[in-house]
Formats: sequence, structure tokens, C-alpha cells
Amino acid sequence: MSKLLNDFKLDKWWKIVLWLGILSIVSSFVYTPEFIKSKNLFGLGLGLILIGMSYLIAEKSYSWIKPSNVYTGGLALITQKIIKHNVLTRLIFFIGVGLMLFFIFLIVKNLI
Repeated sequence: MSKLLNDFKLDKWWKIVLWLGILSIVSSFVYTPEFIKSKNLFGLGLGLILIGMSYLIAEKSYSWIKPSNVYTGGLALITQKIIKHNVLTRLIFFIGVGLMLFFIFLIVKNLI
């Protein structure tokens, strides 16, 4: 099981959300329990996918050269992945959160 998780590289929370969205959309087509409508499960999955995709698009690789000093040693090239949102990724994120909250509300409403 851990080999499977290492192959998918589920090291960030938004990657897990992206895969949960994909699994919920696939399950809305393949199998739907009687207490959840498939269209609500599909909408929830679409919202989760949009949230994950906004972070996937916003992830950038940032590199810089660390100067040498007595405490840390010689020169080094440091590369770090950062999340830098722009207008498009923020819009995708907020649409995804809105869809997710709306369809969670519908799922809970149908359960009551």
C-alpha cells in the first residue's frame, strides 16, 4: 500500500484533495449508494478537482544561490517549491470551494 502512495506522490494536502475529487467523480458513474444522489457526488468531486488544480497550477519552483559563510559552509544551489497564486488560480480555487460547499450542503440536506 505504501508503494502505491509513493507512486502517486501524495505529499501535499491538495494532491490528496485532487485524487479524492477524481475518485468521487468516477464513483458517481460506477457506483452510487441509495442515500447520495450521483449528481451531488459528481458536483462535490468537480469542486475538489478545481481546488486541487488551482494549487497544481500555482506551484512554482524557486531557486537561489546561498552564499558561503563560516556557519553553513560553501556555495549551494537551493531549490524550493512555493505556491504563488495569480488571479486565474484564485478564481479557480474560489469556484471550487463554492461548488464543494454547495454540494456538501445538498448531500447533507438529502440525508436529513
